[in-house]
Amino acid sequence: MSNQTTTTLEETPVLIVGGSIVGLSLALFLARQGIRCLLIERHSGTSIHARAGSFNPRSMEIFRQAGLESAIFQAETPLNELGEMGLRAASLVGPVVDASERIINQQYQQPDPFVSPTRRALIGQDKLEPIVLAHARGAGCDIRFSNELVSFEQDAAEVTARVKERETGREYQVRASYLVAADGNRSMVRQQLGIDSYGYGELGNWISILFQADLSPLLPGRKITLGFINNPTVEGIIGQSAEDRWGLLAHLKPGEPTPLSEARCLELVRAAIGRSDWPVRLVGTLYWELAARVAEHYQAGRIFLTGDAAHVMTTMGAFGANTGIADAHNLAWKLAMVLKGQVAPSLLATYGAERQPAADLAVGVSSWLYAYRLPQHEQHEEIMRSASQLIKRVRLLPDAPQPTGFSVVSGYLYRSNAIIPEDETITPLFENAPSGSPGTRAPHIWLSSNGETLSTLDLFGREFVLLTPSSDSWAAAVTNASNKLNVPLAIHGIGAHQPYADAELQFQSSYGLTSSGAVLMRPDGFIAWRAHSLPPDPIQALEHVFRNMVR
Repeated sequence: MSNQTTTTLEETPVLIVGGSIVGLSLALFLARQGIRCLLIERHSGTSIHARAGSFNPRSMEIFRQAGLESAIFQAETPLNELGEMGLRAASLVGPVVDASERIINQQYQQPDPFVSPTRRALIGQDKLEPIVLAHARGAGCDIRFSNELVSFEQDAAEVTARVKERETGREYQVRASYLVAADGNRSMVRQQLGIDSYGYGELGNWISILFQADLSPLLPGRKITLGFINNPTVEGIIGQSAEDRWGLLAHLKPGEPTPLSEARCLELVRAAIGRSDWPVRLVGTLYWELAARVAEHYQAGRIFLTGDAAHVMTTMGAFGANTGIADAHNLAWKLAMVLKGQVAPSLLATYGAERQPAADLAVGVSSWLYAYRLPQHEQHEEIMRSASQLIKRVRLLPDAPQPTGFSVVSGYLYRSNAIIPEDETITPLFENAPSGSPGTRAPHIWLSSNGETLSTLDLFGREFVLLTPSSDSWAAAVTNASNKLNVPLAIHGIGAHQPYADAELQFQSSYGLTSSGAVLMRPDGFIAWRAHSLPPDPIQALEHVFRNMVR
């Protein structure tokens, strides 16, 4: 293999480093905003390991917006192949320690029609990544596997990166307006930028072992989708992806040399099964570090951190990849509008301001669940304390409620220059139920229009949107703001005699509006501003909002 060097120079508006689910999602979201980027990934293709195995309703709302919902549901694990979730036991055939969290198949995928138009998808990252990849390439993204970032530098105008083709050794330069690091837990970009992190830190080294085994004689009439295993030989998580296909995530003993031998891998698998003589065939292994940390900064000049490069959390709660997808969704529309000259570059500073507290919440709750479900960890109490400190960062007030599952998935609340708050009262940076307040995700309401049923969340994506029960009262203000400030802005009337009918009459109460009020929605579906009722001068009011928010 030759080590060729070339001075070839390529240009792209955005260079994405890392082609796992977060990087691929960002590429797709940018393309849907009209920005065709370049993505490089050092590996030869998408992951063969499931890694993340559940994508929550908020992620599915985002993919629904991008047109992927149907394809994802078609590829997910069928209901009749789902089994028990959350079982804690010494081994699959050993004594059960705790079954209080056990959920059986259909219960796991039931949607909540009052909260979201969609539901979680039980699909492995190995199945999801090819779907996102195909749609991103179809939208015009340039995605290159086996291409590795060698170095980068930036100045006030651009980022210049040196990239190597791993198969040929050829090197070339890429000039980009912005670089986004989606290169994982050990992010080379984050390390070279010298960005530190906070949180508990390393929780241990783990191995993912894919294996084939027919366990039906040992588990007659049972299927195990997710179980927590604890015994003297192995501590970890086990799950069944197909009839004879299984995965074991095992916590390695401190100081255990890697890579593990085949005999040691088989020992771990059989200990998790509970039978030392059971026939098992190894399929593949993947080593990774489990940690709980959040980057101190998400931006350094023209470079941004996303996904595991910005935050790392335990597998508990399945928050990791989902939090990264939300990062990509938040950043994509801001980059696109800046690159198009529609808003000032200062808007990009709101990315870290909004997403870092969301990571504090997710990492904190995930760490707490880890300590609870795997209590024999020698640093159990320290992990609990660290989790509480992270959650305290978003609770803000001693008497604030504790976050719930909804808080982490859909209830995180943004405070930044891209949000116009109603007052300066200190409140938690999350909510436990949809409120319609500025900084929160828009409440889901079912609407109908021209015989079609859709959600309020289906009205967002590429532009700002004003929702109101009185479109005539606000039409002139929307036209003025859009034309005067060159900001893409649409208006949708909801209610009686409006284009979108609200059959259940929930819109005004859910969004906290009178019959003349309005809410300004961002492209990511978060509420930027709310007017409970029509202001004396709506044209001046809306123009003032935009000038304060995006200029």
